[in-house]
Amino acid sequence: MKSGRYLLSKKKKWLMCVKYFSTPCLVALFCLTSCTAKWVKAPEDQKSKFATWVDAPRSDYKVVPGDDLSALFPLNPELNYEAPVAPDGDWSMPLAGTIKAGGQTLEQINQSINHTLAQKRITSDAYASVSVRSYAGRIYVAGQVKKPGPVSIQNDMDALQAISAAGGFLDSARSKEIVVIRRSEDGRPMVRAVNINALIRHGDPQQAVVLQAFDTIFVPQSSIVEADQWVEKYITKIVPFNQSLNYNIGNAGFYK
Repeated sequence: MKSGRYLLSKKKKWLMCVKYFSTPCLVALFCLTSCTAKWVKAPEDQKSKFATWVDAPRSDYKVVPGDDLSALFPLNPELNYEAPVAPDGDWSMPLAGTIKAGGQTLEQINQSINHTLAQKRITSDAYASVSVRSYAGRIYVAGQVKKPGPVSIQNDMDALQAISAAGGFLDSARSKEIVVIRRSEDGRPMVRAVNINALIRHGDPQQAVVLQAFDTIFVPQSSIVEADQWVEKYITKIVPFNQSLNYNIGNAGFYK
């Protein structure tokens, strides 16, 4: 009889747990998980692993085949030229001939052009200024998008355009806090959060971050989805109550 009373008492405790697990409690849990889902700053001992975010292009960017280059000559505008880099990394331009561009920085290409034009006695003060008109490199979109993976980068492409190229957000995406990851010149990652909602609804220019080749965009799950998973993992599997129950907040009772 004692063991029977013990089992009844244990069952009663489970029922009481379900009974008082009312809607306000669920709301509190959702609020709690929403708060903990916010991005956390890197610990003090980890800050040295991250670089300060800068929007300027890397000065040590190395050209790859397919990059579309533009060469401007301030004192000799007739030499101005635009063309893509060949698959073998060569870049051919009138008078200067073939310049090795693949794997070179823009400054190295400038020096090669200046040296070649001077050597051929075309001009000794070329002062070439080479820039990338469009990149052949990719950016990478991961997380809660329909088609995660590499995306071709276009000039002045922002995070919203990249996500659109990746098929758009999934319903589970947290569009208010996507993350852009970029490598600094010393190889450390730079991280920036972007609020796509603010960009779409209010045209916030601070959220229109211009992407660069090899940037990574990560779209996390929404706080609601994380809360659902938390409740499923820590509540539903521990307290096996019927999720179709309706709760009477007034008297903390329940009924079907």
